[in-house]
Amino acid sequence: MFGRRRVVADRVDDRALAEDEVASRRTAVERPPWSPAQLIALVIGIIAVVIGAIALTKTGVHAHQMDVVRTNGPLWQHTAWLAIGEIVFGLLMIGAGVIPGAARGLMTFLGILALAFGIAVLISPSDLRAQDATGWGFIIAGGVSLLAAAISPTFFTGDRRFGYSRRREIVA
Repeated sequence: MFGRRRVVADRVDDRALAEDEVASRRTAVERPPWSPAQLIALVIGIIAVVIGAIALTKTGVHAHQMDVVRTNGPLWQHTAWLAIGEIVFGLLMIGAGVIPGAARGLMTFLGILALAFGIAVLISPSDLRAQDATGWGFIIAGGVSLLAAAISPTFFTGDRRFGYSRRREIVA
């Protein structure tokens, strides 16, 4: 207990001092840094996974016709490859949202990829078997991801130190 000391011949017993120190030490909990960009990454990732999963259930997986079979997905027409790509993109974006240190780097990388894919679809939609709406969707997702990663602050909460209180000198 705190404050309880055994005095033996005008000195404090070391075991009692150690018990006293254990009772009085403070342990700091370190929380990982977080950013509102992580929430944006989670939202983008969840939307992409849901859209891709719905489209993949409609197209099915046909080994020799992955880019031929088209279906009207939730927002635009999908092939099986596009649906799988959206699911992978969404899962990676979710990963960027749940891992505290990965939000900025992975979000920036995925935002650049989405933006580049969206521009490629707008330039040549027939070669990629996609519509203009697909390109605009990826451009918007990539732009939001890049903007969030660039301007969102990072918050450090809690005490960033681990350790114990200093040993007190006790004079009896």
